[in-house]
Amino acid sequence: MKILIVEDELKTLNGIASLIMEIPGDYEVVGRARSGEKGIDLACKTEPDIIITDIRMGGMSGLEMIKRLHALKIQSRYIILSGYAEFQYAREAITLGSMDYLLKPITKELLEESLKKVKSAIEQEALKIQTSAMDTEVILERVLFMPGFVESKFEQELMNRFEGMDSNYLLLLRGENRIVQSDLEAALQEISGLLPEQKVWTCREDGNKENYILIQELQPEALAVLDEVVGKCRGKINPYMVFAGSYLQDIRNIQECRKRLQDMSNWNLTISSPAVITEKRIKEVVTQKFSYPSDLERDIINCINEGKIQEIESYLTAFMDYLRKKTYAYGDLREALICMTAAILYAIRKASYGLYENISSLNILEWVKDILFLENYPRIIMNVMLQYEQYTKNLKSGNHPIINKVLQILEKEYRNELPLEEMAQRMNVTPEYLSSLFMKELGIKYTTYRAQIRIDVAKRLLQEGKLKIYEVAEASGFPDVKYFTKVFKKYTGTSPGEYVRNLV
Repeated sequence: MKILIVEDELKTLNGIASLIMEIPGDYEVVGRARSGEKGIDLACKTEPDIIITDIRMGGMSGLEMIKRLHALKIQSRYIILSGYAEFQYAREAITLGSMDYLLKPITKELLEESLKKVKSAIEQEALKIQTSAMDTEVILERVLFMPGFVESKFEQELMNRFEGMDSNYLLLLRGENRIVQSDLEAALQEISGLLPEQKVWTCREDGNKENYILIQELQPEALAVLDEVVGKCRGKINPYMVFAGSYLQDIRNIQECRKRLQDMSNWNLTISSPAVITEKRIKEVVTQKFSYPSDLERDIINCINEGKIQEIESYLTAFMDYLRKKTYAYGDLREALICMTAAILYAIRKASYGLYENISSLNILEWVKDILFLENYPRIIMNVMLQYEQYTKNLKSGNHPIINKVLQILEKEYRNELPLEEMAQRMNVTPEYLSSLFMKELGIKYTTYRAQIRIDVAKRLLQEGKLKIYEVAEASGFPDVKYFTKVFKKYTGTSPGEYVRNLV
């Protein structure tokens, strides 16, 4: 039995590991984590049968970690540890599939009893599973997406069904966003229409970003037909579909094949032709050494700083032309996109933290890390920039009379505290109403706007260079220099001292 221990107290973590080593039986500690985030990472890598976790940790709790692991289809069983005897924790742990709930401090005897209980439940459940009666697509889904304590049984069943076959072909269908069911079905119809004799099975992960099609005994001469399928799918169904494929000489290597296909699909940034991306095609690509276009980044940042938003589009077009001018490895292309995006977001943050706070929830950087088509990049960035342009226009004037009055007061009295409750009282409305109205009209929280006004004043005073930093803090409405430095860095990404030095 593979065991993962998640516990933020190092002494307790090592103590549990030592106790397990003393307990007879086939127990193996395959990982130790001191946070829920690290626990998720190790669980995905080690696929433990049992996870022993503290219920309360700094950051993500044990219960939150279990919910995340459930969403990832990790089929481990759990033993919950806690120094808290409240029933609600035990009750929620049980609903999440916890097999046992132990209060700290635990003894070797209690831990051994708990492990035996969980091990017995795992073995009994494995015996109940009748894989022979399951559809092949269900077996395929469990093997690809649901690793855990019964995965060997599903893998064995899959091997039995494909025994003696060495020309099975695994095809990954992927999009930058999710592939909707209708698009997948349309792609399958294209395959069936051009390869009517082939048996195919499909499965997809929860987010629908990964869709797999397993084709039985596909002959090499049929690969050209799959290229034709890709062309038709991009032309008639969805122009942003990527296909990557590889032969499975041994069905036992299907997990390794999946990881390989995930990486291969990224090469669409480089290849971008309407054909199946294969290892052979990737090997034929001759890539050039990449040099990041810092001058284009500088031009775009200058446009942001000067408010010339419409000019950014032409620089983004030049950026795309630069990336396409030569053949670069997909890793270099993606790194360039990430660097450019990070620079743009940083410039927005320095100019207006309020907007940065809003767009950060869009996870632009995460999207760029998964991008598969270069042509989508300018559109996404320009959408952000148009939001920025509209946002900056709205900041100085609202369309609602109450908001206009509030803005005028904030402009004149920014050195005063002016909490939301006081401002609402001045406007004869409730704080809740003013807060929602502020967000509706300006797309920013009242407290964020109030702080942004003070930061803008502070930046102007720092640029003038006539006052010391503590004097700037006082003049812009901050109670002390320590708090001023903290807020200034939050809104601009740099400390006041660094900001001044960068002006030179």
